[in-house]
Amino acid sequence: MEELNVFTITAALADPVRLSVMMYLIRGSASVTELMHHLDVSQSNLSNHLAVLKNANLVKGTALGRQKIYELANPESAQLIELLLNLQSITPKKEKAVKPIQFARTCYDHLAGKLGVGLFGILVQKNAIQYIGEPMKDGQLVVKDIELGPEAKPIFSKLGVDLSALNTRRRFAFACMDWTERTPHLAGALGAAVCHSFLEKKWIIRKHESRTIALTTSGKQELKNLIGLNIDN
Repeated sequence: MEELNVFTITAALADPVRLSVMMYLIRGSASVTELMHHLDVSQSNLSNHLAVLKNANLVKGTALGRQKIYELANPESAQLIELLLNLQSITPKKEKAVKPIQFARTCYDHLAGKLGVGLFGILVQKNAIQYIGEPMKDGQLVVKDIELGPEAKPIFSKLGVDLSALNTRRRFAFACMDWTERTPHLAGALGAAVCHSFLEKKWIIRKHESRTIALTTSGKQELKNLIGLNIDN
C-alpha cells in the first residue's frame, strides 16, 4: 500500500462515484450488489473504485458467504464525509431528498440527525457533557472535544452506558457538526456507546432498506421519562 497522505486521500475522493460510495456507506455497511444498484455502475467499475478507496484506508471489506460487505474503515472517514457534506448548501429541494435520513441515522457508529442533535443538547443542558474550551457555534465546521460533566455518571447510567468500560483507544468524545441539522451531535467512543446501548435496549432499530434509524415507541417514552428528551418524528 502506498504511503497515506492528504494527497492520497483527496485523490481517492475526487471521483464522483467514489465520493458517492462514501456518502452511502456513512449510513451503514452495504454489499457490492447493493452499491451497484444504488450507483448504477457495473461490478468491474465499482470494484476498481473500491480498490482505490481501500488503498486510501477509507473503506474496508469483509467476505460474507458469496457477498463482499463494505463499510467505512474508521470513525475519521465518517467525520471527513460529514465535514464535506456540511460545505454544501441545502436548498428546499435537497431538504426533501434527505428527509428519510434527517430524523435519525447513524454516522459510522454514533447517532446523527434530529435525534442525535436533540440528545446532544439535552446532555449538555443536564451537565452530563461539556465542551473543553469554547462551545461550538452553529454552522461551525470544526470539531470540538467534549468531556464528562458533573452529572455524567447518573445520567449515562440511565442510558445504559458504563463509562468505565469505554474504548480508550479512540478519541473519547467530540462534537461533530451534523450535516442535515447544522448543529452538533455526539461522536467518539462515548457517542458509539450511547448508540450501542439504544440498539440493545431496542429504543432505536435499524431500517436496513433505507439506512435510517427509527425511534421506537418505547424508546421515545424512555428518553422522555429518564432524561426529559421529548422529540417527535
